[in-house]
Amino acid sequence: MKGSVIAAATVLCSVGILLCGCVTTQKYTEAQSEIQALSLDKNKLAAQVADLTAKVAGAQKERDTLSDQVVKLKNELKAAQDKSTASQGNAASLQSQIAQKDGQINALNTRVEELNAELARLKKENEALKSKPTAAPETEVVPAPAPGA
Repeated sequence: MKGSVIAAATVLCSVGILLCGCVTTQKYTEAQSEIQALSLDKNKLAAQVADLTAKVAGAQKERDTLSDQVVKLKNELKAAQDKSTASQGNAASLQSQIAQKDGQINALNTRVEELNAELARLKKENEALKSKPTAAPETEVVPAPAPGA
């Protein structure tokens, strides 16, 4: 009996190995090819991830640089606006001064015209006085001084 149990166990093991444990060479080769293809895909994907990571880092650096430039430009714009506001204030002050000086000039022009009119009137009066006949002033005879005096 021992021999038949051993023979049955051997047959059973052989059938079990044939049914599930053995793989054909073709299937093994296909599995190896798939493993290599998946390994190549994994390497490609790892390279793509590294490339994209580098691109992201470059884009972030460029974004930070542009952000710094925007801040700088905003500060320059603010300074320019402040200068513009100050310049507008100065311009308004200068315009006020110009208007004031224009008023003074107009007043002086009016005064000059008045003085010119007065001068013209006085000239006419002088001419009128010159043209009137006047009596000759009497001249007194003054004796000449004595010699030696």
